[in-house]
Amino acid sequence: MILTACSVRQDALPKTATVSASPSRPNIILFLADDMGWGDAGCYGQTKILTPHLDRMAAQGIRFTDAYTGSPVCAPSRSTLMEGLHGGHTLVRNNRSLQRELVNFTDSTFTVAQLLNDAGYRTGLFGKWGLAEPGTEGIPTKKGFDEFYGFLDQRKAHHYYVDSLWNGESEQAVPLSEEKQYSSADWYFDKAKAFIREEANTEAPFFAYIPTQLPHLYMPYEPAEIYQDKPWPVGDQRWATMIHTIDQQMGQLLDLVDSLGIAENTLIIFMSDNGGGNGQRHFYHDVRFFNSNGPFRGMKRDLFEGGIRVPLIAQWKGGIEAGKVSAEPVAYYDFMATAGELAQHPPEQTDGTSWLPLLTGKADTLAREYLYWEFPYMDQPNAKFAVRKGKWKGVKEWMGGPLQIYNLEEDPEELYNWHYERPDLVAEFEAIIQKEHKPSPFWPIKGE
Repeated sequence: MILTACSVRQDALPKTATVSASPSRPNIILFLADDMGWGDAGCYGQTKILTPHLDRMAAQGIRFTDAYTGSPVCAPSRSTLMEGLHGGHTLVRNNRSLQRELVNFTDSTFTVAQLLNDAGYRTGLFGKWGLAEPGTEGIPTKKGFDEFYGFLDQRKAHHYYVDSLWNGESEQAVPLSEEKQYSSADWYFDKAKAFIREEANTEAPFFAYIPTQLPHLYMPYEPAEIYQDKPWPVGDQRWATMIHTIDQQMGQLLDLVDSLGIAENTLIIFMSDNGGGNGQRHFYHDVRFFNSNGPFRGMKRDLFEGGIRVPLIAQWKGGIEAGKVSAEPVAYYDFMATAGELAQHPPEQTDGTSWLPLLTGKADTLAREYLYWEFPYMDQPNAKFAVRKGKWKGVKEWMGGPLQIYNLEEDPEELYNWHYERPDLVAEFEAIIQKEHKPSPFWPIKGE
């Protein structure tokens, strides 16, 4: 079965600057937004917020309509991304364990950064890690990143004007200024640009991972001039400003890659970590007002489409045909396989399938059977589950509960439940859940 098949990993290439980046071994830049919904960019139908640079990126590359995160909240979605494993296999499955403790990556956790580092890539992380506490084996510099600037603690990353951030394995004071609207998200983004400039002048290919905390929570930016006169609550003005800031940063990345002359051997990817969420409108924003999750049911923390379907745009001059749109379902945990194929250094184990045939136009579909999600509760020993197979999707809101069946092709809002009309799918999806769920000591299901 494709999702659980393991490919044989080649012998590690030497970590040396003599390994050249090329169209077959491109640089990789991955920009990850935090809580940005599927519908928050103009190229996905947003009408209230202007995103000209993301729209330009989509016009110059490929836009995925059916891209999925690995989980509907922060830490586990990043865990699936880094490990290349779905929510039933990845180590971190919720922001805290059932015992309300943080779960850290360990020395045995293998990440995509380690894979690329083994393949001769220089690697840098600039932003929010959220997968290990200080002093543990799961910090970025022990998980394959040569450079790290940003947050270890995802809770601290809720705040944009902090006294210190991490530089490698030590904290340092940072020159943030609320008066100048220079936040932590600006500071580590500047570090990312410096890394790209430096690595563009070396022979080795590079991987720059930029998991920004924007536009998540607490609204650090005063409304941009273009939104100040809008008759909206201030939280909505600030949300628009934060999406605007992401768009401006993406524009800077696109221009930087062009100016350095590396566009033809650099794959740039933009994604979000989960669907948009709601909060008090003065401090946060209303996803319904912006239609942040498009036409989809649910939001952050749901396994309905609004919680897990996210924007995904990729650009690679000469490698991806301009203006492509793909409706093929793809997921976060595919990134490990994709990076491995690009680096000519496939992973030993992954639940994912490489996007490269879709990116290069060699195929319009991927040879896989289904996509899988699970999301454990933090207040009781149970979990939510979901499976997508072609146009059909099953959602189970707790183990032991009824499996809901939806036809996403005809009913993307997941309104009509085919449970009683398709008992064959109920049985098939129940069997998939039983097969793909690996018990976790941190999030046990009752009876395990």
